[in-house]
Amino acid sequence: MADNHSDDCDFCRRGRVIKGSEDIGFYQWTDKGYLYCRATVPVGVCDHCGMKSWDDASESIIEEAIRRAYDRRP
Repeated sequence: MADNHSDDCDFCRRGRVIKGSEDIGFYQWTDKGYLYCRATVPVGVCDHCGMKSWDDASESIIEEAIRRAYDRRP
């Protein structure tokens, strides 16, 4: 994960949040059954407590990954 910007951790209030990208794989339930999805999302990780977080941009990427998997399923 590359660091270009950091903020204080909202969880522990001691660490700094290091922002980078992470590849994730997950299952999502839909009316077509469970779909396996993969995406690379921007995440922040606290260098003190390890808490991970993401923002609205990450949510949009995840929703798009679900749409792509949904459209591929007959």
